[in-house]
Amino acid sequence: MFNWIKKLVGASNATDQVPDQPRPQPTDNLRETIHIVSVWSVVDRFLTNNPTPTPYGVQALVDAGAVNLLDSEELLQACEKIQEHGYQHPINPTLMNELSQTELLEFVRWHGQYAIEKEYYANEMTIRELIERFRIG
Repeated sequence: MFNWIKKLVGASNATDQVPDQPRPQPTDNLRETIHIVSVWSVVDRFLTNNPTPTPYGVQALVDAGAVNLLDSEELLQACEKIQEHGYQHPINPTLMNELSQTELLEFVRWHGQYAIEKEYYANEMTIRELIERFRIG
C-alpha cells in the first residue's frame, strides 16, 4: 500500500536492491523534453502577466510560453484570443508582413532562445534588422 513511500525514503534495505543493476543516470535528453502547452494556457498567462496592453507583444508571448505551442496556427489562435480581450495583436505588423505564417512560431522560438531585447522593437528599421538576424542564424 505504501510502496511509493518506501521508494522515496530510500532503498536502504538490502533486500530491496538488486546489487548488479546499475542506477539510471540523468541524460541530456531530459533537457530536450518538449513542454507542450495549449492556446488557452498561453492566453491566460499573457493576460495575467500583462494586466494592461503592452507594446512588447513578442516578449510577452515568449514569457507566456508560446514557444511551446505545436504550430504557427496555434500561435495565431492565441494572438486572436488576446485581441478579443482588447489588446493589440501581439505580433508586430512588420513581422506579420515580412514573415510567412510558418516562420512566425520559429521566430518566436528563436526570440525566446536568444532573449532578444525590447529595444529591437523601437522602430521599423530595428525590427527589420531583427528579421535579418533571424533569417541568418
